[in-house]
Amino acid sequence: MDISALVNHDTEAAVLPRRSLSRPTSLSASSPVTSTAKSPTVHKPTLKQMPPKRRRHDPKPIWAYREGEELPPELQQLEEQQRQQLRPPPPPPAQPHPPPSQAPPRVQASPIAHRNGPPASAHDFAHAPHPAATTELVGFERPISDSPQVYDDVSRQVCDFLWREAIGNDVVRNAIADPHVKLEVEARWGQVIDRHSNQRLRGVWESECVLKSGAMDVKFESTMTLEQHKKMNLYLNEQIQRSKAPGATRVAINYEHTREIDEFYELNQEEFKTLNPIVQRLIHAHSQTGGRSRIRVTKKKETGEVKDAIIKHRLANLEISSPRTEWDYRIGINLEIDFVRPIENLKPALEAGKTVESMQRQKDRISYAWLDAYQVDLTQVTQGMSKNHELELELDSKMLLSHADKARRKEPNQFESLITGMMNNLRVLSREMTPSAPVA
Repeated sequence: MDISALVNHDTEAAVLPRRSLSRPTSLSASSPVTSTAKSPTVHKPTLKQMPPKRRRHDPKPIWAYREGEELPPELQQLEEQQRQQLRPPPPPPAQPHPPPSQAPPRVQASPIAHRNGPPASAHDFAHAPHPAATTELVGFERPISDSPQVYDDVSRQVCDFLWREAIGNDVVRNAIADPHVKLEVEARWGQVIDRHSNQRLRGVWESECVLKSGAMDVKFESTMTLEQHKKMNLYLNEQIQRSKAPGATRVAINYEHTREIDEFYELNQEEFKTLNPIVQRLIHAHSQTGGRSRIRVTKKKETGEVKDAIIKHRLANLEISSPRTEWDYRIGINLEIDFVRPIENLKPALEAGKTVESMQRQKDRISYAWLDAYQVDLTQVTQGMSKNHELELELDSKMLLSHADKARRKEPNQFESLITGMMNNLRVLSREMTPSAPVA
C-alpha cells in the first residue's frame, strides 16, 4: 500500500500530541508537587504517600498463583487437565543427516528476528515444531520446580489491573450488562513524560516495568513522527503480505482503510438523565473531580453519514516504562456508552479560541486485525492546523470477558495468554521503531 494514500506530504504543521493525565479523576486539581516546587534545574519524579491496599478475601484465580505455591485440590485437577491438553506429541522418527555437500543453505538472519529473538535459519523454519509442542518449557529453560510454564511478571500485573478495574469490578460489570454500554481495553504507544523536566521519564530502572504513576507528576504523550508513521505503515503492510503468501502457516492479518471525522457536543442535563443509572453515577463522580463528559459523533468523511455517537468514559490507566525501546505503553480501560437520541439539536463543545471546524478531528486510519482478538490502528489525526500520528492496539472485549469468566469459573481458559499476546505486540512494534545500537 502506498503511504501517500494515508499521509500528507506537504510541509507539516507543528505536531500536537494527544496528552492525558495519569490520574483521570484529577483534571482540575493542581499537583501538590507543582504548587510547592521551587523550579530547580533538574527535577526527579516526586513520590506521594500511597493509600494502603484494601484487604481482599476473594479466592484467587488459577493464573494468580506463583510457581511452587500449593494449589487447592480443584485447581490442581484443572492444572493437570490443561497440562494433558498441552502435552507435545511424540517426536517423529529420526531422519538420516544429509552428506556435507548437500547441507541446506543458510539464509541471512533478519534484523527483525534478531531484535525479537535469536536469528533464524532456513533449517529452523523447515523443522519448526507445531506451536502446541513449544508451550511447555524444556531443557535449560525448565526451572528446578519442574514448572511447565513461568509467568511474565509485567503481563501478570496487567492481568491484575484488568481484573481489579473491570473484570472483577461489580459496578463495571453491571454497567456493561446494558447492550448500549461497551467495555474498551486499548493500549497506546507513546512516552511517559516528567512534568518538571518535560522530558521522557527516566530512573534507576533499565528494563521494562510497571509504574506507580499515581505517585508521580507525569503525563502520557501518544505521538510519533511522520517518518516513524511511514516506517510502521510499511512494516505492517509487509506482515499482511507474509501472512497471506502461498503456503503461509501464520494467522492471516486483515486490514481496513477508513477516513472519518469526529465532532464533539456537550452532554446537557436533559440528555444526561436518559442514560443508564449506573453510567449516570460514574459520570457524576467524574464531574465532581473536574472531569467533562462529551458526546462524540463520528461521521464517514466521504458521505457525512453518522457512523456512531458515543460518550467515552475513562475508568483507569496503567503506564509501563520501557527504557530500552523507543516507546513506553499505556493500558487504558474505558466505557463506550451509545448515545441513541437525536443529535441535531445538540450544542457543539467548544474550547477557548477554537471554532466548531477547528474542534473537528479528521482521522485517516489503517486498521490491522487478526485472531478476532487484536486490532492495531495506525492513524493520522488532523485538528485545525496541527497533525498528529498515533499507534494503538485494541483488545477485543468480548473475547477478553469470555476467557476471564472461564478463569473465574475455574475452567480451562486463555485469559493470561491473551494479555501476554497484547504485551508481545506492544514490545515487537516498539522494538521495530527502536534504532539499532551502533556497532563498536
